[in-house]
Amino acid sequence: MKQSGYNRISHWGLETNQQGELVIGGCNVVELGNLYGTPLHVVDVGRLKETAISFCEAIEMAYPGKTSVHFAVKCNPVPGIVRILKTAGVKAEIMSEYELLLALKVGYNGSELVVNGPYKTDSLLNACLENRIRLLNVDSLTELERINQLCCKLDKTTEVLFRINPDVVPAGMNSGSAAASRKGSPFGLDMKGGEVRQAFERIQKMERILFKGFHIHIGSGVQRTDNFSKAILKLKGVVNLAGTYGYRIEVLDVGGGLGVPDSREMTSLELLLYQAFDYLPSSPVHNNEVTFKRYADSVAAAVLELINGRDLPELVVEPGRCLVSSSQLLILKVHQVKERKGIRKWLIADAGIGTLTMPTFYELHEIVLCNDVNRKQSGRVTIAGPGCFAADVVYRNKAMPDVLPGEMIAVLDSGAYFTSWESSFGFPRPAIVSAMDGRHTLLRVRETVDQMVSLDVLHD
Repeated sequence: MKQSGYNRISHWGLETNQQGELVIGGCNVVELGNLYGTPLHVVDVGRLKETAISFCEAIEMAYPGKTSVHFAVKCNPVPGIVRILKTAGVKAEIMSEYELLLALKVGYNGSELVVNGPYKTDSLLNACLENRIRLLNVDSLTELERINQLCCKLDKTTEVLFRINPDVVPAGMNSGSAAASRKGSPFGLDMKGGEVRQAFERIQKMERILFKGFHIHIGSGVQRTDNFSKAILKLKGVVNLAGTYGYRIEVLDVGGGLGVPDSREMTSLELLLYQAFDYLPSSPVHNNEVTFKRYADSVAAAVLELINGRDLPELVVEPGRCLVSSSQLLILKVHQVKERKGIRKWLIADAGIGTLTMPTFYELHEIVLCNDVNRKQSGRVTIAGPGCFAADVVYRNKAMPDVLPGEMIAVLDSGAYFTSWESSFGFPRPAIVSAMDGRHTLLRVRETVDQMVSLDVLHD
């Protein structure tokens, strides 16, 4: 018999059993850690599907025109997870040959794919053309020319969107993740510098390039939905410009970036204070303002205002974090506890920034004790990783209960970018397991040491 978890974990759809042990997808987290070993990623399949379906429904209900939802594969490029999202009706957005191959392997066809990124190699572009991908989001004038050259060489045509840099920095985000900042980000065509007009001048002479509309993306983990509407409305000038060249906006891709209620980026000031003085902000309280409905309503209203009576374009959305983050957790085992009286206590775990927890460098996540969720906090500790360098930490100055060697802790909300950032820094990559209705299934086998060195060549 299960009982509901207390308020620190209930927002993630997690539970505790009668012994106070953490439960995900009906499976005991401690038992999973013992069975598959730690570190271990665990995915709640039911919650993941439900989240994806809810997002798609919110977009469809808010926007009166055609909609298309594409998961940002870079956010969690695990084939098993991408396939789960596909079964929920979500298409894919990719940025590399690896992600293209992954998408094709899990069953997508080219018409279900959108391609992004500032580094599209000729090899990637050739593969996109051969697989007849739906949309190429053009990031620069140089890239536009290269796409045209390849289309002519291969006797292909392709549909494109112009990626626009709207010069918008979302409130509360640190400068390193401001993907739509004119000063801080290289992405997209520069509106203020006249690049959009130049793109229209050039594309008019390109018979094999079919202009369909615009694309923007303002960042990841955005907590305020009005930031999206602000960026969309910045496109009024280029929408009007398109009309002067005889183009209609058939597709408007507003990118992704919606955050989640229970974890967030540190602001620039918070990050500075944390890295310089170990001042770790408190874990975020559940943010009721971050909902799919608020996001969808804000985006839809802005698009309608932008179009202003013209034919409605298809609305393309590229969610990542908001689909997968809260459906996954990362289990770590505490190897030993070290304390220097009056100075610091360390929990030395089997993963840290050097291997698995890079997002904790700049994001705030809740951490719970898997075998006794209700154990009271007793002080602040530094959770260190296994790497032989002092900066290999999960968090410094983190409030935690007393934790004993051999006990497991869980980093919650770990479904976004944790697997993307993984590194074999002296240790094999962990297994990934799915959990649903009390059953668990491997999505990825734990890497072995032999596999780690299998690509190396030794010479006498």
